[in-house]
Amino acid sequence: MKLKIGILSLLFLVLSACSKKEPITMLTFNTFHEGTKSVDGFEEIKNVILQLSPDIIGFTEVRNYEGDWTYKMQVALLKEGLSYHRGYVGGDIALLSKYPISKGVLTGKGSIANFELVLANTSIAVAVAHLDYTQYACYLPRGYYGGNPNWDMISDANGNLNPITDLDSILAYNLASQRDEQLKDYLNTIKNVEIPTFLMGDFNEPSHLDWQKNTKDLFDHQGLIINWQNSKMLYANNFVDAYRNKYPNVVKNPGFTWPSPHSKEGSTSWAPKADERDRIDFIYYKGKGISVEKAAIVGSKMYYVNNALTSKGAAEDVFLATETPWPSDHKAVFSSFQIK
Repeated sequence: MKLKIGILSLLFLVLSACSKKEPITMLTFNTFHEGTKSVDGFEEIKNVILQLSPDIIGFTEVRNYEGDWTYKMQVALLKEGLSYHRGYVGGDIALLSKYPISKGVLTGKGSIANFELVLANTSIAVAVAHLDYTQYACYLPRGYYGGNPNWDMISDANGNLNPITDLDSILAYNLASQRDEQLKDYLNTIKNVEIPTFLMGDFNEPSHLDWQKNTKDLFDHQGLIINWQNSKMLYANNFVDAYRNKYPNVVKNPGFTWPSPHSKEGSTSWAPKADERDRIDFIYYKGKGISVEKAAIVGSKMYYVNNALTSKGAAEDVFLATETPWPSDHKAVFSSFQIK
């Protein structure tokens, strides 16, 4: 009897191991104008992809300056042995996928491209977003305007930083952007979608999860707790933030993606007298049977704080490709998922 139970237990373990699928890996990558701001940005972007070999890559700031940039990257990667399907339906967002792409549509008022990918036993929807960068409201508490009326420092009579800390004013300024309208349009597009759904990209807005009581006195938050509207909207529509799901402790794992140094000399800071670090690049998911296996920030461990480079405050975050020459002012974000 003991022998029979032992054999059954062993058989169960073998079957469980065989049934476990390989994870699906995803990367969201702001290319900083296709890498044109770096020394050799196209090659640098390609080398990051070769190092990580993600199954699905969402690109933002794809401007097609000299022909179809996504196609050129597809061809360059194929020469290195990585085969991808190309997804581009307009805007400055694009997709490369190791899985076939059955269809794509431009939504989000032109700021979000949504694709359907065909996996072995299912299909998934993957959208890439590059939301409105103006009315960048998280700069107001840092003492800078966020694109309206300009990007200048908000000064007092003596020329010192004069942060805006009125919560209603900050949230109203945030809603004056197009980000909420863009996301509402996307959510309306997918309202009848029942397959596993992913949304990645540069959202140009922090998460409400990162501006709560535990961070109100950090990162120049000026004592504020801010429930940023658009991450709240996504959560209300059952989307889950993959990085914060994996690392719920914001102080230990802030996961900043902005602002990152890149391979060309010169600061990428837009608020040089402040700590402007934020997590504004995300991979969200929605659907049953999805679990996050891994989440990481891609790029160097350094950030600009008060216009000087530092890694302070981010030591516990998981970073990939830290030694690879970096082509963007954003970090990229990597996640791997199991889909039952």
